[in-house]
Amino acid sequence: MRSTRCWWASTRTVLIAFMISFFPIAVSVSIGLSTLEPEYRDILRALGASRFTIFWKIALPKTLPEFFGALKVSVTLAFIGTNLMEIVEPHGRGLGHLFDSGKISADYPLMFAVLIALAILGILLYYVVVVLERIFAGWAERGPA
Repeated sequence: MRSTRCWWASTRTVLIAFMISFFPIAVSVSIGLSTLEPEYRDILRALGASRFTIFWKIALPKTLPEFFGALKVSVTLAFIGTNLMEIVEPHGRGLGHLFDSGKISADYPLMFAVLIALAILGILLYYVVVVLERIFAGWAERGPA
């Protein structure tokens, strides 16, 4: 019974992270695709390019900055959401469970240490996306405002 409960709790946690992450990414990518200049598409079609080539050469590079911008938001929101899920309904693993056990036993230094660890991990996840953005869409980097 315990293994089934842990499996279901983990599945719910992953589902929460997916639902939190999906919509910001989908909206940003659809906005990026809708702002694609039709002239580029027309020129490539006149030169005999297939739909896949147009997507690969024009649409995908155009949407990469929007995708990574949304991914930065989504990763941090999913991280917060999964940890809140773990704190509200702990299933025996993770920092949320450790925070909850510190709350139950009134171990405030443990709770504070968990919060610091969560902050560090959240910042680390954000910068992992920043590094991926520089690798895959470094050409679209914005200058100082």
